[in-house]
Amino acid sequence: MQTGIILNGKRLSDKYSVLKSDLIYLGSEFCQNLLPGPAEFGRALKAFNKPVVLATPFLSDRLLKNIETIIRKYSGRGDKVEIVANDFGLIDLVRRKYASKAQISLGRILGDALKSSGDAFIAKYLAENGIARIEADSPDLAARYGRFGGVSCTYHIPYSYMGVTRFCPWEKCWVDEKCRYSCLGADKKLTSRLIPRPLHLIGCGYFVSGGKPAKTQNIDRIVYQPSC
Repeated sequence: MQTGIILNGKRLSDKYSVLKSDLIYLGSEFCQNLLPGPAEFGRALKAFNKPVVLATPFLSDRLLKNIETIIRKYSGRGDKVEIVANDFGLIDLVRRKYASKAQISLGRILGDALKSSGDAFIAKYLAENGIARIEADSPDLAARYGRFGGVSCTYHIPYSYMGVTRFCPWEKCWVDEKCRYSCLGADKKLTSRLIPRPLHLIGCGYFVSGGKPAKTQNIDRIVYQPSC
């Protein structure tokens, strides 16, 4: 079982460098402003001296170009850049141009959106795009994709994804606008009599506290998410 930790791509802290994780997830599945640029991705590779997985959300054209640069610059010697993708355009780009240089893992946003599709459609989509790993943070999502042979699962703790917004609740602006990174290190708890469980606002994602990883055979990686 591999272990990992997810860190934002903008203000790396060396306090995590001593953790005995097997790999680093760098970036965010829920806000493009927390993605690393090519130079930041390279610094993380050097600083942590272990595999770095690029986590990505919905993307603007500008961010797609940055990711292309990361793929071209840091793939090589038989090693592919592993990318968690939540953007259909990014998955298509990798399939068309970078199948030999990058490996896609289906992110939690897309995995959740596609889970209600039929088995035949999902199996075809995964196969056509060379996707052999999915990200999950709930037993239901892990089990849904566990029925497809050859698909491994990364399980994220301690939160389960509920929703995402492109209008930043911290900056009060759209994520394409200038960001002061006021969400970093913050976890805002939201309660209401209208919802059965408190929500955690982390970055631009809304989560509930999750439980232990699901007991499905396809889980071979556990990733811990600190507060942004």
